[in-house]
Amino acid sequence: MEFEVLKKTPLYNALSEQGKRIFLPQGIYHWSGRAKKEAEINGTLGSAFGYEKDFIEGGTSEWVPLYLEDIKNYTKLSVNEVVPYSQVTGLEGLRSVWKKWLIKKSLYNKDSELEKLNKLDKLTTTPVVTAGLTNGIFLCCSLFLNPREFIISPNKRWGNYDNIIEKLLGAKIKSFEFFIEEKFNIQGMKEAIYEVSKSQEKIVLILGFPNNPTGYVPNEEEMEEIVTMLKETQKNLSKPIIVLVDDAYEPYIFSKDAIKSSIFYTLHEIEEEVIPIKLDGITKEMLLYGGRIGFITIGLKPHWVSNDEELMALKSELNNKLSGLVRTTISNSNHFYQALVIKLFKDVGMEGLIQKRNKIKNLLKDRYEKINEELRKIDNSNISVDPNAGGFFVFVNLNPNKISANQFADHLLRKYKVGVIPIEKPNNNINGIRIAYCSIDLTKIPEFVNRFNQALDDF
Repeated sequence: MEFEVLKKTPLYNALSEQGKRIFLPQGIYHWSGRAKKEAEINGTLGSAFGYEKDFIEGGTSEWVPLYLEDIKNYTKLSVNEVVPYSQVTGLEGLRSVWKKWLIKKSLYNKDSELEKLNKLDKLTTTPVVTAGLTNGIFLCCSLFLNPREFIISPNKRWGNYDNIIEKLLGAKIKSFEFFIEEKFNIQGMKEAIYEVSKSQEKIVLILGFPNNPTGYVPNEEEMEEIVTMLKETQKNLSKPIIVLVDDAYEPYIFSKDAIKSSIFYTLHEIEEEVIPIKLDGITKEMLLYGGRIGFITIGLKPHWVSNDEELMALKSELNNKLSGLVRTTISNSNHFYQALVIKLFKDVGMEGLIQKRNKIKNLLKDRYEKINEELRKIDNSNISVDPNAGGFFVFVNLNPNKISANQFADHLLRKYKVGVIPIEKPNNNINGIRIAYCSIDLTKIPEFVNRFNQALDDF
């Protein structure tokens, strides 16, 4: 594949050297795909098949993947939905339904917004299935970052970003202070962008709201300010800004003041070369933590192509790039959970899934409100709680001159039998405690905060 259309877009020059090299050659998957349609006798598949009656007592004459009979005792899914390899980029049925789900989540549900829906459908790639959102982050960072190049992130972020980006890929994270006067530090992000632009011809950001570990979600005014800053900065720099949108906790927004859907959708509407890439998955959205199924969806700009034929070619070329990365790292993703999610969408439906999940969301919202209510009762100048509007966590800052986060967490666990996650990064100006209220029963939150407060008094 020559990637003729992709090379005409700002995305191509933003790719890492690996991103430019990688592609999925016309190998096994090409020939096996053709054989399924054209061959009378298929000798391409690298998985074993046979007539069920030949290896299962009382089996049928169906040609199936060879499997251990006991598997049927543990699932109602057919062996064809459990045993075979998935396609490299995921089951077509799942990719298709997740694209519809992505559009459903956009909240463009008014008649006046039909044009936005159509644009979203047309100008986004079909999601590529990954082995969880973590794998999606790794693949996207591999696609855009060379060793020693920078990606920009707030200082309070999921710790695995650092492992993936710095320790595994050898790239660097340009941090900026998350909050200034309890507001998102837009100026800090802007300064980080300009600093990175001195040494790079592309800017890469990673943002996730609700944020882990703080639970922060911007309100409408803050979102407008973020968008305005990105648009103006991109115009001034004339360099593409790639925004990896970590939507792990996307559905769990509890404050009425916060934006109601992912920033991906707002960024997608921008005409400037601010290019959002959506990373989401079943882990939190479908509450299937061990399923390890994630998705990568790339937002495209209409001016990159001159007709629908070029648009289809661009989507195909991007799909090939991601296919090459998937094939060379994990080969393909878990078939069983992909089939399970397809069945969920088919049997329960999108509205049904939303209604069922809302029961859980309301339960978590009660905990969110309770933990914030109880934390506000603490009268101690050595702590402050970061702004939070959703997700699974709140973050409590500790005065670094008085209390070490690591020592406090150890003391809290030893003396008061309460577990929390300390985050102590002096170089990033972080010294605090992440509280996962998602896993604390509502009735135990007052006692949790009471013990937390008692531990504070010990310092």
